[in-house]
Amino acid sequence: MTRASRTSRGFTLIELLVVIAIVALLLSIMLPALGHARASGRAVVCASNQRQLVTAFTLYTDDHHGASMPHLRTSGVTRTYWYGQENIATQTLDHTRGTLTPYLSAEPGDRSVFECPEQPQDSYTTQGSTGTFTSTYGYNAYGLAPNTSGYFELYNQRTLKLAQIERPSSQLVFADTMIVLFSGQPSNSALLDPPLLYSPNGGWRENFSPTTAFRHFRPDNGFGKAYTARADASVQANTHNPDARHIDRFGIGSIAPTNDPNYVQHADRWR
Repeated sequence: MTRASRTSRGFTLIELLVVIAIVALLLSIMLPALGHARASGRAVVCASNQRQLVTAFTLYTDDHHGASMPHLRTSGVTRTYWYGQENIATQTLDHTRGTLTPYLSAEPGDRSVFECPEQPQDSYTTQGSTGTFTSTYGYNAYGLAPNTSGYFELYNQRTLKLAQIERPSSQLVFADTMIVLFSGQPSNSALLDPPLLYSPNGGWRENFSPTTAFRHFRPDNGFGKAYTARADASVQANTHNPDARHIDRFGIGSIAPTNDPNYVQHADRWR
C-alpha cells in the first residue's frame, strides 16, 4: 500500500458532527433574518397598496366636488361599495363596478391592491352575504361619510369634504382591518370601525368590535403594526394603543382609545 492511499480517508464521526453543528448554527442565525426580510417585503407591498387606494380616493373626490365617497349606494337589487357592487338577487359581487374601480388598475384576489399580503385569503372567512372576497383593507366611512355607515342610523350628518378636514395628516382613510364574528372566527372587514360608536339617543359609546388589524411584524399572542393611509395621501405604520379596546388573539384593536383625531375628527360636535 502506498503512502498516499494510507493517508486518504473520509470524515470521522466527530468531524461530521462538528460540520452539522456549524450548519445548524448558521441556519439558526439566517432563518430569522430571512423571515424578517420577507415580513418587511410584505409590509412594503401593503403600504404600496394603501397608497394606491388613497390616491384613487383623492381622484374620486376631485371628480365629486371634493366630497368623500360614501360607504354604500343602493339602487334596486344592487349595493355599491368602494370595492365592488353586490347583486342581492343573484348573490354575486362584481369588483369591476365598485366606487373606486374607475381609478384603479387592479383585479380582486391574492396579490391585488385589495389584499394585504400579510393576511392571505385562507386565514379568514369572507365578509358579506355573497361569501366572496371583498378586501382586507377598511375604508373609514364612519369618519368621512357618517350618514351612510356604521351600526346605527345617523341623523343629520354630512358627507365630509376634504377641504373640511383640519388635520389631513391625522385623518384615516384606509387601514389594515379584520373583524371577529360571533362564532369567534376572524373575517375580513372592508369598513374601518372606530373605537367609539355613535347613537342618536345614547351619544358615543365603546365599540366592542374595533377593526384595525395590527398584523405586520406581529409576535405570538400580541400586536404588531397596522398600516394606515391618511387624507394627505401619506401611509404610516401604527402601533396599538394599550388603552384602547382590543382582541388579543387576533391582534385587532385601535390606534387610540378615542375617535379624534384619527378616526372621527371633532367627534364632540356630533349631535
